[in-house]
Amino acid sequence: MDTGLDLKMLSEKLTAYQISRAVDISIEQAQSIIDNEMDHDELDKDTVEKLKTLNDKLIN
Repeated sequence: MDTGLDLKMLSEKLTAYQISRAVDISIEQAQSIIDNEMDHDELDKDTVEKLKTLNDKLIN
């Protein structure tokens, strides 16, 4: 599932803790995403949507 989600912006502006709190995932999961150890394809659809929303808010 290609969502077109670019997590680089999130990792440049937010910490793993902030991402985890914003989208309700563990800090470890957020850090794994930042470190490219976990792909967002491994996350549920709701979490991916929250990441997209968060990314959109950071861009605007």
